[in-house]
Amino acid sequence: MSDPRKHSKAHVRAAVPSEMDDVARVLTRAFVNDPAMNWYGCVRELVKDLDRPTPSERKTIRNLNWFQIALTRATLLVGGFIDVVVVPSESDVREENIVAVGIWLPPGETLDLPPMTFLRAGLLKVVWGWGLTGVKRMVLDFTPAVERALETAFKARGRDRLDSWYLFEMVVDPAHQGKGYASMLMEAGFQRTTPKPVHLEATKASTRDIYAHFGFEVNEEHQFGVGAVDKNGLTARGEAAAGYPEWVMTKWET
Repeated sequence: MSDPRKHSKAHVRAAVPSEMDDVARVLTRAFVNDPAMNWYGCVRELVKDLDRPTPSERKTIRNLNWFQIALTRATLLVGGFIDVVVVPSESDVREENIVAVGIWLPPGETLDLPPMTFLRAGLLKVVWGWGLTGVKRMVLDFTPAVERALETAFKARGRDRLDSWYLFEMVVDPAHQGKGYASMLMEAGFQRTTPKPVHLEATKASTRDIYAHFGFEVNEEHQFGVGAVDKNGLTARGEAAAGYPEWVMTKWET
């Protein structure tokens, strides 16, 4: 992993409300073809080219972008934190481009939103894009399984599950990976979260291993979407519909 100090022009700061569309764009680019997002969105095929998508791929990208926009708005509404890594624009050094994003929820805060906050965040558009099946998968299948895993892990250590931070999303734009930006986000985030635990979910073996590098331990591994989707979270039938793995992870000391 690259040393962040080699990239002195890049720095971490808090995102501002006017940047939420740019933040969501980076999140969308990073999460296109993510198994969990494909499962939620009832996606049938991978996006092969972000810059030249087919009509069906445009719908997938649109729905994912709606979700990420709503997520960033909801995070700010509940008092969460959105960190970004920015670099000077190549066309104008007075401007900054967002190249990586980290979304953190403080202890006791969740995205289990009351109706008015739900509407203000724009989640109704997400429901329309995903359909009831996608919402059910997130709310009734995914969330309870994760919460049970966390309750078990924290209870085993005599810790309070609610007295922990949630690293909801952390991504680096695909065009800017391998430059140490994830390390920059983690370092800034841990300065905020210390000394409390931090938990998250990894949706790919590659991201699981990256989080392990930063000291996160696997609490439980789940197989979601069995009978409905394949390893990429895409709609499937028969033997291919084996589901996709996801890992609940916690860093106990920060």
